[in-house]
Formats: sequence, C-alpha cells, structure tokens
Amino acid sequence: MTTFTELSLSPSLIKAVEELSYTTPTEIQAEAIPMLLESDVDFVGQAQTGTGKTAAFALPLLDRLNPYKKGIQALILAPTRELATQVENEIKKLAKFTAYKTVCVYGGDSYTRQITAIRKDKPAIVVGTPGRVIDLLEKRILNFDESEFLILDEADEMLKMGFFDDVQTLLSSFGDDRKIWMFSATMPRPILNMIQNDFRTPICIKIDKKTLSNDDIEQRYYVVQQRHKAEALVRLLSIEPETYGIVFCNTKAETKNVTAELLDRGFAVDCLNGDMGQTEREQTMARFKSQKVKLLICTDVAARGIDVNNLTHVFNMGFPQDFDSYVHRIGRTGRAGSTGIAITLVDPRDMRDLRRIESITKKQMVEHQLPNVSQLKSAMISAQLERLGKLKTSILEKGESFKIDSSFSVFNEFFEDMESEDVRKVLFAFLFNRDLQRLNDMGELEARRPRPVDPQGRSAGGSRDRNFRGGGSRGGRPQGRRDGPRREEAPPASRAYKGKDGGNFKKEAPKKPKREFNNY
Repeated sequence: MTTFTELSLSPSLIKAVEELSYTTPTEIQAEAIPMLLESDVDFVGQAQTGTGKTAAFALPLLDRLNPYKKGIQALILAPTRELATQVENEIKKLAKFTAYKTVCVYGGDSYTRQITAIRKDKPAIVVGTPGRVIDLLEKRILNFDESEFLILDEADEMLKMGFFDDVQTLLSSFGDDRKIWMFSATMPRPILNMIQNDFRTPICIKIDKKTLSNDDIEQRYYVVQQRHKAEALVRLLSIEPETYGIVFCNTKAETKNVTAELLDRGFAVDCLNGDMGQTEREQTMARFKSQKVKLLICTDVAARGIDVNNLTHVFNMGFPQDFDSYVHRIGRTGRAGSTGIAITLVDPRDMRDLRRIESITKKQMVEHQLPNVSQLKSAMISAQLERLGKLKTSILEKGESFKIDSSFSVFNEFFEDMESEDVRKVLFAFLFNRDLQRLNDMGELEARRPRPVDPQGRSAGGSRDRNFRGGGSRGGRPQGRRDGPRREEAPPASRAYKGKDGGNFKKEAPKKPKREFNNY
C-alpha cells in the first residue's frame, strides 16, 4: 500500500502531511499526485465528493511552484465561498513549512479587505469563486498573464450554478504556457466539450463510484404527502429531542418555509442561505457548531464546506437532484466511529426514486411510521415536565426555605378556593391546550400510496416516473451568473431566533424543481 512518503514530495510537504497525521493516500491522491508531479500536460480527475481531491491537487501544486518567481502562479476556482474557504484552509495547512502565501476571494465579502490582502501578501496562489475573481481581474487587481496553473475544483457544480461562461473567460486570461487541472464528480456534455476544445492532450483518471458502505448510518424513510412534510418534521423532532443535525431542502423557498414553521413551533433553528453575507454565515455556523442552535436548515449548495463531525441526524425534506448529493448529505452523520440516522420524508409519488437509490447504494432504507397523536401528546407533556423536574426537586428539598418572589401571594390567592387536582387541571389546560388542540385538528398524517406498477412499468394510478442520475444540469439559473446576492431575500442570521411574528421568515410557495434520475 502506497504511503505519502513514497510519493516523491518535498521534505517540507512531507513534514506538513505527517503533522496532519495523514498516512495513507486516498485512491484519487495515490493516482493523481504522481501524475501531477511529473506531467506537463493538462489533467482531468473524476472522483466523488469527499475523496480527498483537495490534497490530490494541492500537494503537487505546492511542490511545483517556483519559490523565486513573483506574482500569482496558480488560480484555484471553486463553486461556492464555503468550498473556496475550505480549500484555502487545507492549502495553508499543507504549505505550513513553505514560504507560499494564499489568498481567498469570493462574493459577499468586502472588496477592500480582499484587495488589501492581495497587495499585502503577494500570494502565489489565489483561491476564489468565478464571479469575484473576474471582478478583481477587471479591476486590474489580479493578473494571470504569467500564471502557470488553473485548477477547477468541482467543475460540474460550477456548471450547475451557471458559472461556466465565467470559467471560460478566466481560461482566456491565462498565457499559452498554462496548465489546467480539473476535478469533477460527473462529466456532463459541456465539460466534455471544454476538455476536447481547451485541454492539451489531457491525462484522465476516473475513480470508480463506490456504493454507500457506512454501516454506522441508519437510513429511515417516512411516507408523507408533500404538503404535510413540515408538520411531519415537527412531529419527528418532538419525539427525538436530542437531535443535532442538518435539514436539507431542495430550494431556498423551502428552507424559508421550513425555518418559519420550526421557529413558530418553538425549535431553535437557523437557516443557512446563499444570499447571506460572509459575516452572517460565520455567525450562523458558530452558533451551530457550539450547539446553541441544534438544527441547520439549508440547501445542498449552501451546505458545501460545512464540516461538523458529531451530527446525530440528517433530514431530507425530499430526494435531492442526484445520487452524489444524497450520499454526500447522509455522509455528514455517522462519522469518526459514531452512529447516525438519516431520515428522508418521501412523497408517495416518489417511491420509485427511493427504490432506485436503494438499487444504486446497495442499501435498504427502512420504512418507519410517524408517531401517532397519542404518542405526540405524551412526548410533549413529558418534555415539559422534564424541564420542570429540577424546579420541583428544589422546592421539595428546600421546603419553606425555597425563595420565591413576594408577588406569589397574588398567584396563590387565585387558587385558594380550588382543590389541588383542579389547580393542576387549570395549569395543564393553560400549558398544553393550544398544542393539544392543534394535534387533534390535524390528526394522523395519512399518506395515500400510488397504485402498484404493472409488468410494463406503468403505474395505474399515474405515479410519476423519473430517472435518477448522478449529475447534469439542475436548471433554475442562467449560464454565466456570478456569485453574489441571489434573487430571493434571505433571513438575516442576527434575527434567526424570531418567529413569524418577527416577520423574518415569510412562508413562500415552494418551487418543486424538475428531478431527473438515472442509474449512475
């Protein structure tokens, strides 16, 4: 088995790798690093997210940079600011014992701060999102005429997000001696066209897609109609109070609706949204990592770059666009030897998608039943009584010495003509009647199943048939969009704890994206 010390890296890089406790390269690292160290042609690496691609290109890049050359030697493009920041942090760790500087630039952050960092640090490596890099190029802050390396990380995601025109623009800003290293989980037609037209005799490697093999992740699903999914999530959280996890939605509108519903029902949640400024995002993540907030509501794009190891749950409000996204979502729990639970809320019309995921992952998802009304009532009352438990114990232990405000006499006088059981009934009704009535009115969340599929694959009940695939365009955004504010208004992170009365989370009609699935 290959080790990092066998990869012909410089001593300074080996020292950094050892300090990070990296011992055995991943498959993409073992394949790519020797090629990138020795070859002067372009490179294409196809591998799933989470396989160690950053080190696969960062180590040979750092090894090949010229310590005597001034100016920017390499540009690394990433689809989101979170991923760009993550890449920059990884490179800084690997470059710890070198003299190379790195600067990260992305939309949503101060131009002044980024320009100051570029002029002060004189970086050899710039990491950034396409839109902000082009802006700084047009302002003549960045110049790639003498740069040698252009690295495209998660190229398929940049295509999906509409940045591919920007990538082409940046490619044209490099000189004739440039080298392109591309990493992508999938190879849609526009990327294949780019490789054919712009790459020079590229070396291509592909790491075969692995089936989901983490036995520490318990995959559950609940069948519930689309309009009842937010209520179903509330009910699941009510019976699993020790939840620390991420709720994945397919659209920004859905993240707002789900966040509003959970806040209104008393749950401490935050929404991570692509429209938020970097400071707001950092504050949101700080609250989540410190567990001041136990649930983070976000889309796949907004979640990129989040690295939290001790999550107990991942919730899917529906199936994502592709297989890679599903695996990446649920892989955020069950890490480092811990167990985790991945829960998907499945509309009855989407059962075919579920079966295809099971076929691709070679793992069976186990159906569970939503808690019934009686269970929910008991769980709600028990949770409130648990909060009162310490107070009850303190009063019983201290007796008359228990300190209470003098205004208690007004409260006590109100109940003087009532028996103790009647007092408890009054308090019970005051505390619980509203929520109990809501449960009574809503009742059980029954989900009508589609009719069985006939031998020709047609559903007598008109069930939708989709193809589950790994990659391709998601639609919904024009080509050439730059990073920066999106159209939808995001809730400010500083007000993330207000409910609907605060007006921060206006519920919107969710836009259900077109989903195309295929066996990958």
